[in-house]
Amino acid sequence: MLCQNCQQREAVVHLTKIINGQAAQLHLCQECAQKTPGTGFNLYPGMVSDFLQALFGVNPAGQYDQTIVDSQTGKCPGCGRTFSQIQQAGKMGCSKCYDEFEPQMEMLLRRIHGRGMHVGKVPVRGGASFRNKQEIAKSKQQLLELVQAEKFEEAAILRDRIKEMENTVGGESK
Repeated sequence: MLCQNCQQREAVVHLTKIINGQAAQLHLCQECAQKTPGTGFNLYPGMVSDFLQALFGVNPAGQYDQTIVDSQTGKCPGCGRTFSQIQQAGKMGCSKCYDEFEPQMEMLLRRIHGRGMHVGKVPVRGGASFRNKQEIAKSKQQLLELVQAEKFEEAAILRDRIKEMENTVGGESK
């Protein structure tokens, strides 16, 4: 099938747009797809590498971005590593690194994962306890919001529910 735009090259991109319930098909070659706005194929050279560089704070020469490195001049009191060394190695040097570089790690995790805490899968074994602890933490946050909004009756009910949940978990999440 030939490209509907240039009528010269083979169509390799096949798009179906649905507008007001009507389906319209568009068959384009690679070059025309890159030139057509709204197709998602109009990437400029280096777009992906620019994205990855921004994500990890690395410049094109493979060096870490100086603005990030400047904020990481401190050394871990336990192992003497700097944050840039940890970032390059991809792992912490010792347990004290977590305390020393917590703000930078938070920023790095948010940049890489989109958030600063794990929200992935829960293991089948022992997962019920973990889910209960998460539910308690979420309920405590809701309790704070209710108190700040001065909804004291709802807050009292939620407080009692939190106490019940903590008792079923065994008081581990206090």
